[in-house]
Amino acid sequence: MVSIGNLLEPIAVIGLSCAFAGDINSPDDLWNVLKDSVNVNSEIPKERLDLESYVYDRLTNDPLLKDTLIHRGYFMSTDNLDKFDPGYFGLTDNDTLLLEPGHRILLQKFVHLLDDAGYTIDQIRGTNTSIYIGQFSSDFQRVISRQSIEHRKRLMDVFSGLFNASARIAYHFDLHGPNATIDTACSSSLQAIHIACQTLRNNEADYAVAGGISVHFAPDMFYGYSLIGAVSPDGRSRSFSNDANGYGKGEGCGLVFLKRLTDAERDGDRIYCLIHDIISNHDGQRFKTGYTAPTEFAQNLLLNKIYSRNPQIDRNDIFYAEAHGTGTQVGDPIEANALGHFFNRTQFDSPLLIGSVKSNIGHTEGAAGVAPLIKVALCMKHRLIPPQMHFKQLNPKIRARQYNLHVVQHLTHFPSSSHISTYRPVLIGINSFGIGGNNAHCIVQEYLQPPSQGLQNGHTKDEIEEQYMVLMFSSKCQKSLKTHIQKCHHWLSNILMGKEEEEKNFLIQLSYKLLFHRTLSYSQRISFVFKDQQELQQQLLSFLSDKNYRSGVSTWIDQTDQYNEKTICFVYSGQGPQWWSMGRQLYYTEPIFRQWIDRIDYELKQVTHDWSLLDELIYTKEEHQSRINDTNIAQPCLFALQVALTALWLSWNVYPKVIVGHSVGEIAAAYINGHFTLK
Repeated sequence: MVSIGNLLEPIAVIGLSCAFAGDINSPDDLWNVLKDSVNVNSEIPKERLDLESYVYDRLTNDPLLKDTLIHRGYFMSTDNLDKFDPGYFGLTDNDTLLLEPGHRILLQKFVHLLDDAGYTIDQIRGTNTSIYIGQFSSDFQRVISRQSIEHRKRLMDVFSGLFNASARIAYHFDLHGPNATIDTACSSSLQAIHIACQTLRNNEADYAVAGGISVHFAPDMFYGYSLIGAVSPDGRSRSFSNDANGYGKGEGCGLVFLKRLTDAERDGDRIYCLIHDIISNHDGQRFKTGYTAPTEFAQNLLLNKIYSRNPQIDRNDIFYAEAHGTGTQVGDPIEANALGHFFNRTQFDSPLLIGSVKSNIGHTEGAAGVAPLIKVALCMKHRLIPPQMHFKQLNPKIRARQYNLHVVQHLTHFPSSSHISTYRPVLIGINSFGIGGNNAHCIVQEYLQPPSQGLQNGHTKDEIEEQYMVLMFSSKCQKSLKTHIQKCHHWLSNILMGKEEEEKNFLIQLSYKLLFHRTLSYSQRISFVFKDQQELQQQLLSFLSDKNYRSGVSTWIDQTDQYNEKTICFVYSGQGPQWWSMGRQLYYTEPIFRQWIDRIDYELKQVTHDWSLLDELIYTKEEHQSRINDTNIAQPCLFALQVALTALWLSWNVYPKVIVGHSVGEIAAAYINGHFTLK
């Protein structure tokens, strides 16, 4: 019998976006919190969740209620909830009042997801993209249901229903693939990822986006979970620790951008990691002690099922398991012992490492399945496992010594030897369980990138050390444009560069991504031309400190005026503006420009033998040796340069509506317009 796992194409994770407790607004923010064990636990924000008033106002007859009050948790910053630009998404202020705050965050994080994956809104619009979002409660609807304005309540039921979590994204970005909001309680978002992967493998979609959302507004839901003992009285998650007393309620949003591996490699996407396989099951009833209690039997069945259908994976190669890790005295031992029993490492020196992101950001419920995948993707990127927060001593019910289990307690490097061969990718397992009994497990594989081919055409670093780069920003208004530039300046200020070559490679990649993989068609655009980080930072700072800043090496475009439709004209110059070494940098850095210079040089050599286009433009080392001002050399050089520049612009989708030439420039214009051949 052929194993299904052998037939499954890995799914590439090519983009991440997230917002979690405190000021976590990006994957980089999350990684800093994880690796440095930053505490983002906080007091419950009373302006939107006054649990104390709710309890005392409604249930004052029970004197024991005071002991059930919870004062802390993991809450997103107010900015994530309040700062929303409705116009960006084609919404009015009235529309926004009907839109659940969690769904606003999803729209914003979808834009950030595209940015991280290197796709523009125009590139994704109209595509066959599936959207699956995990959300298992709408606190916003519960709050609105208590309002007295009947017509507003009816509208809220339509516009803030759970189905809108996924439907809103598809509507606002014109996406035509399968679409659904998934509710399997705490495993909702990993189930959403599971189904999204299926749409790719079944060719129902070309791209897939999956994730989850959780925002707390309703005190009754918050209070209800504390009554059943699921929530920690002090609002902190302590996965696997002997003092664990429930999970800390958390808020969050996480999204992942998925593609088939062959498509991602074909398109040159940056790949964080691969989803090798993902499956789910249910506890059933037979082995459960109660409806909300987990069962080791079902979790072992799940692990046996996924690894038996993937015989090419040796379970001993799973060196780390990102666990569900609720931080309860019942759930933690059941999960840890199920993992230990299945991955039994007693025959190996290296233990099975376990941990859970819940100790860092709380139990994010609807986003509790995507959060560990984002964490694991970042671990793959940095080849590190961050330490487990709030861990003192192991829960004595966990049979760690019997199974050779170990909770990660310090920043741990990926394995490079021992029983895991150095040339084999690292594998990590992810658990996610729902309180109703729905379980999911995901196998994540490290992506081994093909080795770099280095510089093209044999040119050396010395030949391109004066290479200039362009950084371009675009937004719908000047205020948001300035905000983007402020963030970039702050981000660059906090990046510690290594060697000069590493800095240049980083800036080249940044420049390329902003130019070709960001939406740049907004009315406000500005570009900065620079040769190194110091010069870029100086220009950014000058712009931010001067309202009327217009740099001589930068371009500002404002299309909010009456001239929204710009007509492009290519003007081809006659003799006079030529200069020594013109086009040299482009020759070394732009393959299309280089191809056309080489082609024209070849044709010139068929009719002239006393000089070479390449010798004059590219290889002449000293200016005094140049003959660029001789008419018989200047004119062919100008023709070649302008034709090669045109080819380069056309490759960037810059097309003229008008072509004009002066003097020898008329020859270039006529050639571009197809009036004669190069020969």
